Amino acid sequence: MTGTKEGAKPRVLLFLNRLVIGGPAIDVISMAGFLQNDFEILIIYGEKESHEVEASYLLSKYPNLQLKKIPTLRRSINPFLNISVFFSVVKIIKSFKPAVVHTHGAVPGVVGRLAAYFCRIPVIIHTYHGHFFHSYFNKAFSTAIILIEKTLSRISDVIIATSSRQLNDLVDKYKIAPLNKVTVIELGIDDAFLSIANQQVNSSFVSKYDIKEDTIRVGIIARIVKVKNFPLFVDVVAEVFKKTERKVVFFVIGDGYLKADIQKLFSDKGISWSSNESLHEGASVVFTSWVSNIGEALSVLDIVVLTSNNEGTGLSLAESQYVGKPVVATNVGGVPDTVVEGETGFLVSPADADTFAEKLLLLIEDDKLRKEMGIAARVFARNKFSKKNEIHSLKQLYIDQLKKNSN
Repeated sequence: MTGTKEGAKPRVLLFLNRLVIGGPAIDVISMAGFLQNDFEILIIYGEKESHEVEASYLLSKYPNLQLKKIPTLRRSINPFLNISVFFSVVKIIKSFKPAVVHTHGAVPGVVGRLAAYFCRIPVIIHTYHGHFFHSYFNKAFSTAIILIEKTLSRISDVIIATSSRQLNDLVDKYKIAPLNKVTVIELGIDDAFLSIANQQVNSSFVSKYDIKEDTIRVGIIARIVKVKNFPLFVDVVAEVFKKTERKVVFFVIGDGYLKADIQKLFSDKGISWSSNESLHEGASVVFTSWVSNIGEALSVLDIVVLTSNNEGTGLSLAESQYVGKPVVATNVGGVPDTVVEGETGFLVSPADADTFAEKLLLLIEDDKLRKEMGIAARVFARNKFSKKNEIHSLKQLYIDQLKKNSN
């Protein structure tokens, strides 16, 4: 099964967990949009969670992509459902006959690679956008995940890390795969996604939330789930309001099963908040839920923060810097490869709310510093997170692997 006829484009099957607003979907869909000139691509994906928003808007930016949804595929780990998903993927593979199966995310990485191996696909590739080796589950379950990933690495031709620190985790720290099997391809940002932010114009975001011109706008763009460490965010917000006289409003751009819990934490600290459904004047924290055009939100934010306990690359940090926004983030996972400490933002321990608030206050209080760091962030991110470089690297990887497996 080669997936390639004489003169035809090689066929590539891309497999991601779900087509929702978030880093993996944005990266995979934009990547497929550019690669479809050289490859025939089919994207398969699963069902979104109830608190997520399907990112159908992505498809309008990249027309003519082939997609197929597997309704039984869920983000949560369910062995019985995943057996069903396995046979669904096998059926799709046998019908589409790809030369390359490229999986993204945990469940697709397990089910997709096993199905590809079962179907004897010439090239099997997996990208780690993050990992579940810590901070998601208890120690026993995390250990089991590591063992499974080590086993799956043996049937993978190439494993892609999105940062050098992630590569270190995969090769040295957790010993998932040998160095000769792992390569780094950094995420690229398609400028079209951030066109509104690049134009530096106010958007409906301003009028919708009645943002005053003299207000400093701080945003966190993330799923409201355990690994994103929102209790730290709450502590930081409380500390900031104790120590600044500037007008500041915080935006929580995202959603998740812990939203009500986080809102209660704000209420317990006497911090007023407003939801997207019931806006009220004077709220210090606004929960916007998901924003389809993140460029619209970034166009009016002054600073972006991230409080995660574990992170792959942190696409929100890359995008924010790309449009000239300084950041404050926890020093975890691939984040240090995404931020230049002291130049484009600040990195702090995920257990240190006081230092996090201190660094954030520096940017809130000092307009000159905020502007200078924003300029540095734009220069850094546009050099580092090039979509052109990402596509070139991935295209060459596919070609090299296909040649290698044809010999």
